[in-house]
Amino acid sequence: MTVRSVSWTDPQRVTSLLARVSTTRSREPAPLVSAMGGAARAGAPGKAAPVPAKAAPKEVPKVVKEVPRLVQTSDNPADRLDTLVAWTLDHHPCVGAFVADDNGLTLAAHGISEAHVSLVGPLLSALVGVRSIPGVDATAGALWLGAQMMSWVEARTPRGGFCLGTVGDEALSMRAFEQLKEALEMTLRGL
Repeated sequence: MTVRSVSWTDPQRVTSLLARVSTTRSREPAPLVSAMGGAARAGAPGKAAPVPAKAAPKEVPKVVKEVPRLVQTSDNPADRLDTLVAWTLDHHPCVGAFVADDNGLTLAAHGISEAHVSLVGPLLSALVGVRSIPGVDATAGALWLGAQMMSWVEARTPRGGFCLGTVGDEALSMRAFEQLKEALEMTLRGL
């Protein structure tokens, strides 16, 4: 049995293929916009009417919504966590928010199922190995859960790890992650 190498070609077959391809190509450039119905110019049958060039759309500067800092006024842990969840829902693009410990125990939640929150414990446990890689910060991230994205930030305390998470249509921005992490750390300082 002989194995054909890459250099083996049939010159006649290549020539016929090239001839077939080159004869079907038009030497005239195709119009960018095709004529619609009877919209061709009367003076040039079969030719598309010239389309005026549109001006490039002006880039509208994206207005960055300034997120106010979280203010905690209570010493009650439940009130502090509820305030954190409410602040998160009010100032970040999400449909649900929660606070859980590193075992996945829900401490506060709104608009999210217990099943989603229960993923936090195994997720944070899995990230322990990732944190051992030098230069990798695994205290924030995003994960697709079906049709929605769960974004989370984590804060470590002497009592263990705590997670503030959101569920929405897309992952949060880096700026939002920083704001959430700062708010979570501030909330945990009083607990």
